[in-house]
Amino acid sequence: MWKGFVARLTRSRRTTPLPPNPSSASAARSFVRSVLFEWDLTAMEPDASLVATELVTNGLRHGGGPDSITITATGRHLRIAVADRAPQRPPRRQYRELTAEGGRGIALVEGVADAWGTTRLRLHRGKSVWCELKI
Repeated sequence: MWKGFVARLTRSRRTTPLPPNPSSASAARSFVRSVLFEWDLTAMEPDASLVATELVTNGLRHGGGPDSITITATGRHLRIAVADRAPQRPPRRQYRELTAEGGRGIALVEGVADAWGTTRLRLHRGKSVWCELKI
Protein backbone atom coordinates (compact mmCIF):
# COMPACT_ATOMS: atom_id res chain seq x y z
CA MET A 1 0.00 0.00 0.00
CA TRP A 2 2.76 2.49 0.95
CA LYS A 3 4.60 1.75 -2.30
CA GLY A 4 1.52 2.66 -4.36
CA PHE A 5 1.06 5.84 -2.33
CA VAL A 6 4.65 6.95 -2.91
CA ALA A 7 4.41 6.08 -6.61
CA ARG A 8 1.27 8.21 -6.87
CA LEU A 9 3.11 11.19 -5.39
CA THR A 10 6.30 10.87 -7.43
CA ARG A 11 6.85 14.10 -9.33
CA SER A 12 3.57 15.66 -8.18
CA ARG A 13 3.73 19.45 -8.32
CA ARG A 14 1.38 22.34 -7.64
CA THR A 15 2.03 26.10 -7.98
CA THR A 16 -0.06 29.14 -7.23
CA PRO A 17 0.66 32.87 -7.49
CA LEU A 18 0.79 34.93 -4.31
CA PRO A 19 -0.24 38.55 -3.79
CA PRO A 20 2.71 40.84 -2.93
CA ASN A 21 1.14 41.91 0.37
CA PRO A 22 0.66 40.51 3.90
CA SER A 23 -2.34 38.40 2.81
CA SER A 24 0.13 36.17 0.94
CA ALA A 25 0.97 34.26 4.15
CA SER A 26 -2.68 33.30 4.62
CA ALA A 27 -3.00 32.42 0.93
CA ALA A 28 0.09 30.20 1.19
CA ARG A 29 -1.28 28.36 4.24
CA SER A 30 -4.61 27.74 2.48
CA PHE A 31 -2.78 26.46 -0.59
CA VAL A 32 -0.57 24.15 1.49
CA ARG A 33 -3.58 22.81 3.37
CA SER A 34 -5.56 22.07 0.18
CA VAL A 35 -2.64 20.39 -1.63
CA LEU A 36 -1.77 18.22 1.36
CA PHE A 37 -5.42 17.21 1.67
CA GLU A 38 -5.48 16.29 -2.03
CA TRP A 39 -2.31 14.21 -1.65
CA ASP A 40 -3.48 12.57 1.61
CA LEU A 41 -0.59 14.13 3.56
CA THR A 42 -2.63 16.06 6.12
CA ALA A 43 -0.36 14.90 8.97
CA MET A 44 2.37 17.11 7.47
CA GLU A 45 0.19 20.24 7.49
CA PRO A 46 1.41 21.87 10.73
CA ASP A 47 5.11 21.76 9.77
CA ALA A 48 4.46 22.51 6.10
CA SER A 49 2.27 25.51 6.94
CA LEU A 50 4.85 26.83 9.40
CA VAL A 51 7.74 26.74 6.93
CA ALA A 52 5.57 28.09 4.10
CA THR A 53 4.53 31.03 6.29
CA GLU A 54 8.14 31.77 7.22
CA LEU A 55 9.36 31.58 3.61
CA VAL A 56 6.55 33.87 2.44
CA THR A 57 7.18 36.32 5.29
CA ASN A 58 10.88 36.46 4.38
CA GLY A 59 9.85 37.10 0.77
CA LEU A 60 7.74 40.03 1.96
CA ARG A 61 10.33 41.50 4.30
CA HIS A 62 13.52 40.88 2.33
CA GLY A 63 12.62 39.77 -1.19
CA GLY A 64 10.47 42.50 -2.67
CA GLY A 65 7.33 40.43 -2.20
CA PRO A 66 6.56 36.80 -2.97
CA ASP A 67 5.53 35.85 -6.51
CA SER A 68 4.44 32.23 -6.09
CA ILE A 69 4.59 29.12 -3.96
CA THR A 70 5.29 25.66 -5.36
CA ILE A 71 4.84 22.34 -3.57
CA THR A 72 6.53 19.28 -5.04
CA ALA A 73 6.35 15.68 -3.79
CA THR A 74 9.29 13.63 -4.95
CA GLY A 75 8.32 10.39 -3.24
CA ARG A 76 10.62 10.90 -0.25
CA HIS A 77 10.37 14.63 0.34
CA LEU A 78 7.88 17.41 0.19
CA ARG A 79 9.56 20.52 -1.21
CA ILE A 80 8.05 23.93 -0.55
CA ALA A 81 9.50 26.77 -2.60
CA VAL A 82 8.62 30.47 -2.55
CA ALA A 83 9.75 32.63 -5.45
CA ASP A 84 10.38 36.32 -4.86
CA ARG A 85 11.76 39.26 -6.83
CA ALA A 86 15.11 39.84 -5.11
CA PRO A 87 18.18 38.02 -6.44
CA GLN A 88 20.12 38.20 -3.17
CA ARG A 89 19.98 35.35 -0.68
CA PRO A 90 17.77 35.70 2.40
CA PRO A 91 19.37 36.80 5.65
CA ARG A 92 21.20 33.97 7.37
CA ARG A 93 20.09 32.60 10.68
CA GLN A 94 20.60 35.10 13.43
CA TYR A 95 20.75 34.55 17.14
CA ARG A 96 18.36 37.08 18.61
CA GLU A 97 17.55 38.25 22.08
CA LEU A 98 14.48 36.59 23.53
CA THR A 99 12.68 39.92 23.50
CA ALA A 100 13.42 40.67 19.81
CA GLU A 101 10.31 40.95 17.61
CA GLY A 102 11.74 39.21 14.54
CA GLY A 103 14.69 37.44 13.05
CA ARG A 104 13.73 33.85 13.86
CA GLY A 105 12.17 32.78 10.54
CA ILE A 106 15.16 31.00 9.02
CA ALA A 107 15.94 29.41 12.40
CA LEU A 108 12.40 27.98 12.44
CA VAL A 109 12.79 26.68 8.90
CA GLU A 110 16.16 25.11 9.81
CA GLY A 111 14.64 23.51 12.90
CA VAL A 112 11.67 21.95 11.10
CA ALA A 113 12.98 21.18 7.60
CA ASP A 114 15.46 18.50 6.63
CA ALA A 115 17.14 20.86 4.17
CA TRP A 116 16.71 24.37 2.81
CA GLY A 117 18.41 26.64 0.33
CA THR A 118 18.02 29.12 -2.48
CA THR A 119 17.97 28.88 -6.25
CA ARG A 120 18.50 31.87 -8.51
CA LEU A 121 15.75 32.18 -11.10
CA ARG A 122 16.50 32.70 -14.76
CA LEU A 123 16.69 36.10 -16.42
CA HIS A 124 17.43 37.89 -13.14
CA ARG A 125 13.83 37.44 -12.01
CA GLY A 126 14.75 36.86 -8.40
CA LYS A 127 15.20 33.67 -6.46
CA SER A 128 13.36 30.74 -5.00
CA VAL A 129 13.84 29.90 -1.32
CA TRP A 130 12.95 26.28 -0.65
CA CYS A 131 12.90 23.69 2.06
CA GLU A 132 12.30 19.94 2.17
CA LEU A 133 10.37 17.87 4.68
CA LYS A 134 10.55 14.08 4.79
CA ILE A 135 7.33 12.37 3.82
